[in-house]
Amino acid sequence: MEPHAAWVENESRGSWRAWSWVPSLYFCEAIPYVAVVSISTLMYKRLGVSNADLAFYTSWLYFPWVIKPLWSPMVERFRTKRFWIVALQFFAGAGLATVALTVPTSHFFQLTLAAFWLLAFSSATHDIAADGFYLLALHPHDQAAFVGVRGTFYKLANIAGQGGLVYLAGTLEKSTGSIATAWSWIFVPPAVFFAIAAAYHFFVLPR
Repeated sequence: MEPHAAWVENESRGSWRAWSWVPSLYFCEAIPYVAVVSISTLMYKRLGVSNADLAFYTSWLYFPWVIKPLWSPMVERFRTKRFWIVALQFFAGAGLATVALTVPTSHFFQLTLAAFWLLAFSSATHDIAADGFYLLALHPHDQAAFVGVRGTFYKLANIAGQGGLVYLAGTLEKSTGSIATAWSWIFVPPAVFFAIAAAYHFFVLPR
């Protein structure tokens, strides 16, 4: 096979293989952000948290995304970006499960805030690893080709979170008659999803 033909074949294989992980990776990147920044605010409002506490404490949840450049060198220096992605997706699943378990408790506000705070840090770190991995794993031509795919699946995750999960919470509120139970259960599907996604990416992401 001619060298140029071999290069073209390898590029084609790389492009097709990217479809197996780019959409799912960027869908995963958006879900924790939506959960921390948007869903948490709606949940606390429904659970009767005062506007003053809501404004003060939830505003701090966005902070990890603001300061994430401070620890991005650690992600660059230690282990691989592939390792960080898989590990942080498992951690995100555990964080979402923790929120689900602590919403019905008497100290739900303090416990869920701690879980959301840890989830925010893990999500911001996952963003660093995912974006870096994207640049390393794909040829520059494919990076440009998949920009639209990245954006589409990121927005789909936003719709699934802010639309689907919030709608599910409203439905469960009516069917169960309990606000706490309803908002607890909506964190179960994304927690399970992240456990599956982490296992999937462990096998699918290029080494």
